[in-house]
Amino acid sequence: MRILTDIASHDSSGTAPGGRIVRTDSTPRQGDLTSVNGQFVFSVPEGVPLEVDSNSFWFPQSDPNSIPSSVASGFLVRYPSYDHVLFNFYLENSDVDSLDMSSGLSLPSVSNTSPVLPTSDVAPSIPRCQIGRSVGPGSVGMVPDGLSILPRSSKRTNPVYGCVVTKVIDLWYYNPCYVEVDASPILPGDTVVLGGISLTSVAGPRTPGSDDFDGSLGTPALIAANMVAAINDPTNSFSAFVVAQLDPTVVGRVQLRPVPASHTGLTVSSASPSLTVVESHPGTDEVMLWWNVSVSLVSEDQGFAEQGPNAGENNPAVKSRFEIDQELSALLVYASLNDGVSWVRSNYLEPTLMGGVGTELRLCFVNRSGSTKLNLHGFCVLFPDLPSPV
Repeated sequence: MRILTDIASHDSSGTAPGGRIVRTDSTPRQGDLTSVNGQFVFSVPEGVPLEVDSNSFWFPQSDPNSIPSSVASGFLVRYPSYDHVLFNFYLENSDVDSLDMSSGLSLPSVSNTSPVLPTSDVAPSIPRCQIGRSVGPGSVGMVPDGLSILPRSSKRTNPVYGCVVTKVIDLWYYNPCYVEVDASPILPGDTVVLGGISLTSVAGPRTPGSDDFDGSLGTPALIAANMVAAINDPTNSFSAFVVAQLDPTVVGRVQLRPVPASHTGLTVSSASPSLTVVESHPGTDEVMLWWNVSVSLVSEDQGFAEQGPNAGENNPAVKSRFEIDQELSALLVYASLNDGVSWVRSNYLEPTLMGGVGTELRLCFVNRSGSTKLNLHGFCVLFPDLPSPV
């Protein structure tokens, strides 16, 4: 199914309820051409149940009853072996900020891809795409259906491909492992046990090399910061298998991340009444991707001719959406779990084993075409949790 929505009534700042739905339509076939003047098209993934009526709405996307969230949750229903789904359909201004336009990124290349990227495909120095800006003077944001992956730069001596790259998505938050300081002070002798080793509260400054932390500080935030310093102190017993950092979203929470990410022995426990612990193995080792791309065609605007066979006719420009194969050879889609250090190619709606564990997810959509600009309308990525530490 697809949903055609009026652009003029769609406030891309994210103001509820979003654009007026004009009509719904069946899933198009490859080669279909649809006039979309003044409208955007939302493609519902194949097999995902969705009921659209007069109460359906786009914003806020975080509302579980919104169209985007309903589609994402429907994906998990269809594929129950996965625990989480991430999505971006590029419907509002803030969605633009999820793309990384930095120079110097580690993009897919011959040296860091599996299977190996063809040698003819050279990475650009900066992602090559057509987007609205996320910051700056004047208007910011992007109209839906406005994100495009540029074709290969065929005029250069060494042509580079076009691409869209996401910023890092931190998967730690989807299966977190942490210690949370609920109250202060923490009694001397109270412990949190990490990987079988005790980190002990003391009534005063911590001593490097003694596996302790200052539990006498006046606030949970100060104690949590001291705990982070103790865990990361190389003279203590923990830094070889865990790294700690303060959670920017929850005061007093200490994030725990296994070192390396594949380490399965980061068990966490505590009997202290002032501490809450959550034990898990953050990250994943598998993803499955859905995406939707198309090509735009625009006819010429031909005004009233005074003579000739078209005399007196007025043919306005028509923007059309041309449906293409989602697995066309010109499009390569890659996923990385280590912030782009290595990339694994993902096929359309096929489980992809990443060859390792990680929490720093990036996606890269590569356009190898020499002349055709591809419109990227959105993606969903599903991934499972890892087994609990042992």
